[in-house]
Amino acid sequence: MSSTIRIGIDVGGTFTHAVALDNATLEILDHEVTPTSHGAEEGVARGILDAFAALQARLPPDHRLVFLAHSTTQATNALLEGDVAKVGILGLGSGLEAVKARADMAVGDVELSPGKILHSRLEFLNPGSPDFQQDLDRTLKAFLASGEGAVVAAEGFSVDDPSGELKVMERSAALNLPACGTHEVSGLYGLRVRTRTAVLNASILPKMIGTAEMTSQALQARAVTAPLMVMRSDGGVMSLEEVRRRPVMTLLSGPAAGIAAALMFLKASDALFLEVGGTSTDLCLVRDGRAAVRSATIGGHPTYLRTLDSRTLGIAGGSMVSSDGRGALEVGPRSAHLAGFAYCSFAPPEALQGELRVVEVKPFEGDPPYLVIENAAGTRTAPTATCAANLLGYVQPGDYSAGDLPGIRRAFEALARHLGSDTAEEVARRVLERAADRIIPTCRQLLSEARMQDRAVKLLGGGGGAGAIVPFLAERMGLPFELARRAEVISAIGAALAMVRETLEKNLVNPTREDLSRLRSEAEKAVVRMGADPASVEVTVEVDAQKNLVRATATGSVEFVARDVLAADVGEDERIRTLREASPQDDEQTCLGQTGFYHLYRSRRQVRRLFGLLRQTRQTLWVTDGRGSVRLQVPGGVLHQARGGALMADLEKVLQQHTSYGDAGALIPALHVVAGRKLTDLTSLTSTDQVLALAREELAEVAPEEPVFILVHPQA
Repeated sequence: MSSTIRIGIDVGGTFTHAVALDNATLEILDHEVTPTSHGAEEGVARGILDAFAALQARLPPDHRLVFLAHSTTQATNALLEGDVAKVGILGLGSGLEAVKARADMAVGDVELSPGKILHSRLEFLNPGSPDFQQDLDRTLKAFLASGEGAVVAAEGFSVDDPSGELKVMERSAALNLPACGTHEVSGLYGLRVRTRTAVLNASILPKMIGTAEMTSQALQARAVTAPLMVMRSDGGVMSLEEVRRRPVMTLLSGPAAGIAAALMFLKASDALFLEVGGTSTDLCLVRDGRAAVRSATIGGHPTYLRTLDSRTLGIAGGSMVSSDGRGALEVGPRSAHLAGFAYCSFAPPEALQGELRVVEVKPFEGDPPYLVIENAAGTRTAPTATCAANLLGYVQPGDYSAGDLPGIRRAFEALARHLGSDTAEEVARRVLERAADRIIPTCRQLLSEARMQDRAVKLLGGGGGAGAIVPFLAERMGLPFELARRAEVISAIGAALAMVRETLEKNLVNPTREDLSRLRSEAEKAVVRMGADPASVEVTVEVDAQKNLVRATATGSVEFVARDVLAADVGEDERIRTLREASPQDDEQTCLGQTGFYHLYRSRRQVRRLFGLLRQTRQTLWVTDGRGSVRLQVPGGVLHQARGGALMADLEKVLQQHTSYGDAGALIPALHVVAGRKLTDLTSLTSTDQVLALAREELAEVAPEEPVFILVHPQA
């Protein structure tokens, strides 16, 4: 029987990593690294194809490739570097409404980064004019003549009726002029932000379409039949056809790939994920097993693009050390990679032998003086955060970041003499403390914004520099930590494991059950069209009553048969051990029940208040899968058990029991429902009708005798 293989490719700024995974066991079979081909005629597509070809040549001859996906920095780099097309905006409108619409569509020039400008210009037409077709052709040909490389079709209420925008797009296609409509980038009414998002999308259409076409043709020539997917900025993947339509969705897909792998193997429902490279660290918050998402801001301009809420800091494993001349140390932002120095950890042994001295260098104009180690022959190496972590034992022998300890010690002894410190270890600790000081404020900010101070949080590390930063950071913050398996290729693994995802948003006032059902169905159909197995699709619906916004997010997998691996049962003792690691201050863990896939627990601890005079018992509800991974924690939650046959009646009773009333009217409780393989999130819904409608659809296949658990969150 032939083996089934998944391949993930991460296109980084310097290297392109590719990994092959066994689809049945998720075991990493092989790994390939090639330089990222920014300068090739085919662009980054050449590096993708080279990595894929080298990897495929080493796989078993009878293998069957079922999934192929890659992350890409191309869209991000194009916008940051200003490598974009001029955009023609073709606005449609008539009457009084056209006056405001014309103003909202006039995006003008958009500064993408200092000195990098995206140019756009607006032409406005009346679609009701008898000469509209001739005016449309004339305007599009004028765009071509004046160098506009792509078109945005914009109309005020196209989210409800896109027919006008579609006419413009169809005619643009006939003239070989790439085009998109504002209704394609968002279902929200805000025309100004929707048009700006569409302009950003259109500006990278020519480049991204070219890469997609070259990659697709090359894979077809190699007789690859598996669908090629591309990472999205929200952690899912999309088909090449979707990339041709909405390339802006691939922005920041590098960090998204890393978190996709972390979520697959994470043993905690709430975590801070740090992907640590050589130059920078990306931080992303995970709450209730889902990565935090926000609307992206580009060049200071808000957009309707949904991206992972990833914060990037200029501190990482390769960060160099500088001094103010009075003994105070600084770490980063310059990395040894970019400065052209080998880490002391990985330098040839002879580079750190004999007499060593410390030299101050400025790798680039404007840099502060960084400290490097020079031997008698003039060979220079850089002490880095990775070197400090090696010396202090935070990087273990055999780890990806493990280096030559004797050489590292000699380097830090020279550094200690230069700084007037007592020991090499003292200097190494100061280096890691300064690195941690650069990261901790952002960690605390993320936790505070998500109101997670009362939750058990773990630090999860990925990337080649994770061992250098995460263990010490966890020690400083008093948090448990976990380094992802094969952290150095976490993003490529994430691309291989990523789920197809689509998010649809609509502005709806007091949405009805039919509204929720319709949007849920549209999202489900969208991911199936993109290649997801219908049986794997799950949909989460959120209602934001303040913004009159409803959001449906559907995820599904492409021929992913490793569910049995993910559903493996490690046993009760291992699950309890994981819970104790997640919340070591709790002194009791009790199993409350289980479904065919999930296990429910309650933990308790004593909390002292008023200077210890009062003692209070605090409980947390936990949901784990069979592997022990925590999928949900509800501090102060209440559990109700039901059966599938009476679920809707019992759910209505729970809602009535926990609904509170105030000046703003009825406030229903936030709920999760656990049944079979379903962990249904109902926390953002605002009325009993909405909860019952969505629960009826999500849990329609629950058998009458199947146990169901309703978790009630405490009201804020």
